[in-house]
Amino acid sequence: MASKPDKTSVHESSKPNLGKRIIALRACLKISQSELGKRVGASAMSISRWESDSKRPPANYLIKFGLLSTPDDCWFFWGQAGLTIADVMRVMPRPKVGPREN
Repeated sequence: MASKPDKTSVHESSKPNLGKRIIALRACLKISQSELGKRVGASAMSISRWESDSKRPPANYLIKFGLLSTPDDCWFFWGQAGLTIADVMRVMPRPKVGPREN
């Protein structure tokens, strides 16, 4: 029987460690620091600093990490950027309601 994937990957429990979550994102995407940097518009050195928790990524990069992630992981990164579900819902386009038929 195949072993289950490690659930700690991007889903760290208790206190989140942002650096580990970025490492897990990169591992999930199977890309290098340099490639992740290219995808989000940052240097490989910045990615390294963020992964080691020596620097915190600015919100715009956290949002980009979210866009590269699974939906659950997306909300983690967006939450770290300060976004809430209410913020996102507020700017979502509303479905157009047509005339009611009686």
